[in-house]
Amino acid sequence: MRLRRSSIRARIIALLLVPIAALSCLWGYSTLVTTGDVWTQLDLSATYEAFGNPADQYAYDLRQERSAAVLRLADPGNKNYGDAYLKTQAATDRDLQLLRYQSTSRDAGRLNADQRARIQDIITVADQLAAIRSQIGQQRTNWEGALQDYSDLISPVFAFRSSFVAKESGELPRQGTILVELTRATDYLAQETAAMRALRAGSAGAAGDSHKQQAALDAMHAQQTLFRVYVAELDPQDRADYTELRSGLTWSTLTTAEHGFDDAADRALEVRGGPVDSWGDNADKVLEDLDAINTRLAAKIGDQAHAYAVNSLLRGGIAGLVGLIAVVLSILVSYRIGRRLVRELVGLRNAAAELSTTRLPSVMLRLRHGEAVDVVAEVPQLEFGAGEVGQVGRAFNEVQRVAVEAAVEQAELRRGVSAVFVNLARRSQVLLHRQLTLLDTMERRTEDPRELEDLFRLDHLTTRMRRHAEGLIILSGGSPGRAWRKPVRMVDVVRAAVGEVEDYARVIVRPFPGTGLLGSAVADVTHLIAELVENATVFSPPQTQVTVQGEVVAHGFCLEIDDRGLGLNEQHLAEVNQRLAVEQEFDLADTDRLGLFVVSRLARRHGIRVHLRPSPYGGTSAVVLIPRELLADSAEMAPEGARPATDEPAHRRAPGADRPGRAHAAPGKALGGPRPSAPDPSAGPGGLPRRRTPGPE
Repeated sequence: MRLRRSSIRARIIALLLVPIAALSCLWGYSTLVTTGDVWTQLDLSATYEAFGNPADQYAYDLRQERSAAVLRLADPGNKNYGDAYLKTQAATDRDLQLLRYQSTSRDAGRLNADQRARIQDIITVADQLAAIRSQIGQQRTNWEGALQDYSDLISPVFAFRSSFVAKESGELPRQGTILVELTRATDYLAQETAAMRALRAGSAGAAGDSHKQQAALDAMHAQQTLFRVYVAELDPQDRADYTELRSGLTWSTLTTAEHGFDDAADRALEVRGGPVDSWGDNADKVLEDLDAINTRLAAKIGDQAHAYAVNSLLRGGIAGLVGLIAVVLSILVSYRIGRRLVRELVGLRNAAAELSTTRLPSVMLRLRHGEAVDVVAEVPQLEFGAGEVGQVGRAFNEVQRVAVEAAVEQAELRRGVSAVFVNLARRSQVLLHRQLTLLDTMERRTEDPRELEDLFRLDHLTTRMRRHAEGLIILSGGSPGRAWRKPVRMVDVVRAAVGEVEDYARVIVRPFPGTGLLGSAVADVTHLIAELVENATVFSPPQTQVTVQGEVVAHGFCLEIDDRGLGLNEQHLAEVNQRLAVEQEFDLADTDRLGLFVVSRLARRHGIRVHLRPSPYGGTSAVVLIPRELLADSAEMAPEGARPATDEPAHRRAPGADRPGRAHAAPGKALGGPRPSAPDPSAGPGGLPRRRTPGPE
């Protein structure tokens, strides 16, 4: 939905961005797939140097401390064994401290979750080292228990090394796994050697203990199985190093001793004499050779990983460069095509926007002002190319021409309709003026109260008809024909307006101050007030009253017209006040609000402000603020019944003389305050006033 409301440029960009983004994502994905593993391998090598080497050194130290601890427990009285045990502890503590530091250093962030968990296992298990040493120092454990405890401390190191192996690529994980298992086999051989030395260093009873002998046998069988399985899995070149070692004199002698111990009926005799005597020296030499071979294998695997990473990086770089060139070319082609298309569409859009928001409203405004409009000049031909957009542009040129011609024709039609309205209204005015003159003559001639009352009613209907005819002239942009040269009392203006309303008998006019209205504004203000008063009577119950009151305020003269109707809601009031405050084009279809349109046009003509608000009586109050520029002093006002500046009879044009009905007022103060409106002494039968004889201007 958001894209649907966006600009043309945004839509074209989105249209072109989808394939470009897809191609870019494909290029990025292929580049990451090709080179991502390279950076992983390079980072893996650096990470292993930071953590793997300290872990391996820590495991080697534990292996040495384990061998010394086993001898320390096998022969507690041997001081050399005790000193050697303490010496190995110092080396272990130093490398453990380095490993702990590395686990909390900045480099630890390069470890993945599994690697962090594995190194944390090493640190956690290492916390048991102090308790193990305490038990050994206090002789509260035997040597086979210590052998197992130290082996448990070394075991997490193999899991940590395996976590790095799992991240290798190609054949490297398999080779790394083989190396880890061969290292584990080497550790089993070290366990076996420590156990055999403990058996030999212990008493004769200890050498014959089957449980102690089984500890050596378990380690022996484990290392023999691992070497047999994983040496065969090595590459031919790597396997040759192990084959050469195993076929040598040292390994052969060690193997002979192992078989002799494993197959002997009395293993205690084998421990105290025979081939076992040379076990320790041969085992140390084999372990040293195994460590050297494992170190070479680890270095070789590292070199292979680095070479694999470099080759992969080279291949990925070439593929990424080719893909990048393709992406850049796609962007350039899309940009050129999209830019041209956007330029054409934006030009078409701007032309349409200019027509709808600037050119056509300007033409309509000039037509309303009566100016001549050149259709050719107002509709310039726009060029949008020879493609489909150009075809749309040429069609739009034709639409522009037709739209402007239609606007001109509509304006001419509206002027014609307005001229018809004015012509008909003027004719009606002439007839109504003649009818009012005839009625005036008949009113003066008759003395029969019933006939006089009927004549006054007919007079009232004719007055209303005259207001409706003037309304047609106002809607057509003209002004009524009535005018006064001298100011007229405001109360007479209001009474004349009330006299042009059908339900004038329901209207109460409160006492007014002695303020006058300039003659040039009398006709329009009378019409404006009449429209508002009639609106108040129409939209209020027939048994209720409509009150009109006024007073002089800081900015002029304020009239308030209150009804007792149902009132309007806030939204409707806001709409009506908007119509009254802002000039709007007259809509022939909006016939329900002709009175408001007339009021709005008359108010703007004289700078009068009209505002509707909720009435305290429950209905609606119309507040009319007449500016001070339209007011006159009492000394300048024309006498009641003054003749207007037209050929209409004076008694019809003077607003005070046109006030029928019950506009009674309470007694008021003398000059300087509101002037009371006393009952008309010329009132005839039926409550209707008699016509006065015209006085001089």
